[in-house]
Amino acid sequence: MNRFLDMVDSIGAAETAESCFDVVTRFATDHGFVHGACMEVPRGTQMPDQALMMVRMPEAWVEHYIANDFALVDPVFRRAATELNPFTWANAARGVRPAGRRVMQEARAFGLHTGLTIPIHGPKGYRAEVTFAGGQVDDDPRLIHKLRYLGLGLHDRLLALSGRGLGEEVPKLTPREHECLHWVAAGKSDWAISQILSISETTVHWHVEGAKRKFSASTRMQLVVTAIRLGLIQP
Repeated sequence: MNRFLDMVDSIGAAETAESCFDVVTRFATDHGFVHGACMEVPRGTQMPDQALMMVRMPEAWVEHYIANDFALVDPVFRRAATELNPFTWANAARGVRPAGRRVMQEARAFGLHTGLTIPIHGPKGYRAEVTFAGGQVDDDPRLIHKLRYLGLGLHDRLLALSGRGLGEEVPKLTPREHECLHWVAAGKSDWAISQILSISETTVHWHVEGAKRKFSASTRMQLVVTAIRLGLIQP
């Protein structure tokens, strides 16, 4: 877990969009995801003004994609607009119209055989996605879980570097919740934290669960990653 949190910290400390993307793509490439992108999702038939867009895809594919206005019919974009959880391109392609099928079929001609997309939703209808793509990729659920949180960190840092923000409200933790969260980030169990803070293991669990509710986090890893990117704790 410490290595993973080191990557999250490196993303947050990156001073350029390129160096930020490098951290994530080095990890993703090790598992077959040799291409990536972080983009806002079109609203209707138009891209937002000053849309967030960073793409590391084959240049010929990007030119082909733009020339054919694929962003308006791309089934990955369409699904990212309504989906909350990561999804594969295979899932996005199911039951789509011919125009959408064309996008997926022609992507394969450029070496983009499969992909994983992480949808991102924010205030006032903000929507974006982070995508990892390649030929033969590792589809281990644990890897997908890690890519999800690295993708969220990547998106947030790129948005910050662009001078924009989502106006995300930072949850207010109690002092004890903050202490417990600090030790969770350090990899300590509830029992170990109870010994450090001289409180019961049940009390530790109660404070950690309270912090998870405030962050709308379903797992401890999501809680820690979110707290780090908001600057509430340091790895």
